[in-house]
Amino acid sequence: MLAQKVNKVAAKIPARLLSKIKDDCTLPRDCWKCEMALDCLKQKFFCPACSAIQPVDDKSFFDYLGVRPAFDVDISLLKKNFLELQSQIHPDKFSGCSKKEKEISELCSSYLNDAYQTLTEPLRRAQYLLKLKGEGTSPEETASGGDFLVEMMELNEEADSLSSEEEINEMLKRVDASIDALCVQFKESFESDRFNAAKEAVLKMNFFYRLRSNLNKKLGFS
Repeated sequence: MLAQKVNKVAAKIPARLLSKIKDDCTLPRDCWKCEMALDCLKQKFFCPACSAIQPVDDKSFFDYLGVRPAFDVDISLLKKNFLELQSQIHPDKFSGCSKKEKEISELCSSYLNDAYQTLTEPLRRAQYLLKLKGEGTSPEETASGGDFLVEMMELNEEADSLSSEEEINEMLKRVDASIDALCVQFKESFESDRFNAAKEAVLKMNFFYRLRSNLNKKLGFS
């Protein structure tokens, strides 16, 4: 009875979500429960033999959510895939299953949420793409170049001096425009394998995100 119930869950995973892109894994993988050899591309979520939910293993956020690994992401498709998959692997669906299946569903659900939050936000998405290429940034890193360091100091001083809502909103518009321009720079650099330039764009973007957060706090937003 339980196997039939889980089977129905597995059958509801949309085909387009299962095979939207090529899976990152290159080695054969066996089901942890029945040891059946699994097709990494078609059987990412459930075993077709015993219906057991499968661990995340080495799947990237892009692969798990069925979208192409790129900076430009179809946010509406991303959200649709997220909601569909969330409804299938949510821990509540496995209340009558074994302890291990419950644990796996909790880990998968947590991974799914992290993946969605990362890919929907441009800065985090850019940072993640660099990480996949072995070019990740650390929290301590800042953009290099004397000119930008001077610009950072001047912008921080300007932000600190603002008091009126009109002035703050005007600066927010400029900050958003800078972020948009850096997104374009990152995309062009990343797609042409100029990872140092892409990394520099991310570090600058990170500064403007912090500046935007500080300006929003002055307006009373958290």
